[in-house]
Amino acid sequence: MEKKYQKRYIVLGIIIVVVCVLIWRVSTSFAFVNQGYTGNNIVSGDKWGINITEISEVTTLGNAQLVKDVSTIGTTLNFDVLLFNPGDKVSFNVTVENTSSLSGELYALTLSGLSKVDAEHVTYQILPIDSSVIHEKDVDGSIIKSGEKQVFRIEVMYDENTNQNIEHEYSLSLGSTIIYKQK
Repeated sequence: MEKKYQKRYIVLGIIIVVVCVLIWRVSTSFAFVNQGYTGNNIVSGDKWGINITEISEVTTLGNAQLVKDVSTIGTTLNFDVLLFNPGDKVSFNVTVENTSSLSGELYALTLSGLSKVDAEHVTYQILPIDSSVIHEKDVDGSIIKSGEKQVFRIEVMYDENTNQNIEHEYSLSLGSTIIYKQK
């Protein structure tokens, strides 16, 4: 009879240990997801302290218009532009700041909203302009340490070399994301 109770306690002990391990795994997985960890060491900026903090030096050339203020969430921005004539241009600076305790490595610069047809006549680009913070010559792999800022220039331009006889107005809703990974 005593062996029967010992066996039950052993089985009960194993079940308790397995349940505790499962609870621990679920809680740590949830914590990583809450921190923005995706499993391949890329963390979204809004989850770990790398965020767009300022839009500055907004300029327009020709009849170009920035239709509404640039909206930002984390390291993603969205904006609308109108380009009427070849040579029209909208540009502005984007400041990204690292307020976390971790360093981040620039992983990718993405651009969205420009179709292949529009891209034949419109140039849309994002360029790093603050070389004092970009620690390596190449944009890919540059490091943003805790407390540092990086500045990028967004430019949207109606190609000046487009045939002047083509009169086409471009009303574009564009977006961009500056993606960092943990360093």
